[in-house]
Amino acid sequence: MTLESKNTSSTKKKKSNNFDIYLASSSPRRFEILKNLKVNFELLKCDFNEDNFSEEDPQNFVLKNTQQKCLTAQAFRQKSNLTNKPVLTADTIVSMDGKIFGKPADKDHAISMLLELSGRKHSVMTCICLGEMDSEKNSNVKMAFDVITTEVTFSNLTANECAKYWATGEPKDKAGAYGIQGYGALFVDSIKGSHSNVVGLPIQETCKILKQKNISYWLNL
Repeated sequence: MTLESKNTSSTKKKKSNNFDIYLASSSPRRFEILKNLKVNFELLKCDFNEDNFSEEDPQNFVLKNTQQKCLTAQAFRQKSNLTNKPVLTADTIVSMDGKIFGKPADKDHAISMLLELSGRKHSVMTCICLGEMDSEKNSNVKMAFDVITTEVTFSNLTANECAKYWATGEPKDKAGAYGIQGYGALFVDSIKGSHSNVVGLPIQETCKILKQKNISYWLNL
């Protein structure tokens, strides 16, 4: 595991340690969303194994995976003697007909996934989890979490279009091999639900959890 500590405070607060939560994610999109929300956070960058897709229900999988990320990040924080603060983790998957589409291994894999999604409706699920470690019982992590689903319908795609999209570099680190916030938006015929959920961090639901835990963002600064 590695730690990249970046303070993203957008306002000067008279607080010890000068931040409210850790974000345990390598996703630049989640980083930017939290930054735009003016959440006062530090980046806790851990290495997680996200390749072990099982045959279980996609919603159960994304929930368990996100909670495990939270436990792993809190254990790393504790082992590294870092300040005890809540840790926010998230995981996003694409699923269709019970099959989970993760990040593509290579060009052929990406094209295969995109063609499978072509002309059909699929689900994008993101689980968000905020884990707090009890200051008195260091092994106890209390979690507040939610799983959000957005339905996305793709237009009909050709293999040539998918290959050109791969050449942009955008699909390489994204579940389902596409990003709705970039070139991949061209492939989306319609969505039903949260747009930010498809990007990787559902804004409304994340802010609900932050509000429950008295953690500041732009609306309640």
